[in-house]
Amino acid sequence: MNKAYYAEKGLFAGITSVVCAFYFFAPTLFTLKSSLIEINGEISELNIYYTRVESYRGSNSIKSELQFALNSSQSRYVLMKNIGQSGINERFENLEIQLRQSGSASVWIKQSQKDEYKPTVFQIADKNRSVIYGFEESKSHSRFGFLISFALGIFGIGLWVRHKYFKNPDMRKSKRIGFF
Repeated sequence: MNKAYYAEKGLFAGITSVVCAFYFFAPTLFTLKSSLIEINGEISELNIYYTRVESYRGSNSIKSELQFALNSSQSRYVLMKNIGQSGINERFENLEIQLRQSGSASVWIKQSQKDEYKPTVFQIADKNRSVIYGFEESKSHSRFGFLISFALGIFGIGLWVRHKYFKNPDMRKSKRIGFF
């Protein structure tokens, strides 16, 4: 077994995982409430979509999307979740009912994403200013992904560091004995 080869592959996988953790998950996870803006408006479109998705290994799951638009902006606001084999996403169904009853909503997004077509939604409130989708709920989706990617990255880099800089002490002793 070529340990150097696997150590180098571990380094590559580790660096890639750390970069992915900070590129994909950290911007949402480390967003502060002070960097968000509120957009108010009447709900012009509101739908839930269920889509069957297939991984490259052939396993199937269902992706649910709650999409809506406000008449005060050109953006589409999307909440998305993979629900596995469940036929329905009760959380999104409840949000849809609450938004339909309200007729208008307030959405909090990043200031830097106000001109994007599909900005990241951090919070939703109904016409009575009652929060129906909270800031912490939106960030919790990124927390798990960030922790897994970061831990996998540290593990891969650690394998390479251990192989490169920490030699097995038993092997050094056996080599010394062999020279006497």
